[in-house]
Amino acid sequence: MACGSKRRRRVTIELNFDPNIAWLGDEPVELQWRGEQGKLRWHPNFVARTAGGARVLVAVEPEKIGAQWRERLEVLQEVAAAARWQVTVMPVPDGVRLANLEFAAGYRQAVPITAEEQDTVEGTFRYECPIGEGMLDSGVPYLAALDLAYRLVWQRRLQIHWDRPLLTTATAWTVVEPP
Repeated sequence: MACGSKRRRRVTIELNFDPNIAWLGDEPVELQWRGEQGKLRWHPNFVARTAGGARVLVAVEPEKIGAQWRERLEVLQEVAAAARWQVTVMPVPDGVRLANLEFAAGYRQAVPITAEEQDTVEGTFRYECPIGEGMLDSGVPYLAALDLAYRLVWQRRLQIHWDRPLLTTATAWTVVEPP
């Protein structure tokens, strides 16, 4: 069991990893309504804007789903529909996926590398191969290449098996954009 702030942080990492999310705000909306228990209020966890401009109210899925959660979700969906916004309920990532997201997130910041070195590293992964082997084969200084490979995973330019630990023995390959 994880406390609410850890659960929210984990979902934040997942949302930051989503290339369709262009903006993310933390609890900028407060819902107020009258329920069976009187006046109620609730802050959805996030408001996001997609790359296409859609607004999305994001609620973190609770550990236990009960009457209070169902009421909140019903109000959230009603308000979102009136505003022409979307609603999404995000499960909290866990296990290997969470560990990989947290690890890759640590490589968001660019380390100086030339365009030629970047092309070389990316070219190493035309076919699926272990990350560590690819870095050795690239001819680029190993630590700089490794840093870049993990950053490319974060940027979704390299694909990995998300159900396997993101180690140097993990395999990666170049994401091919459809024509």
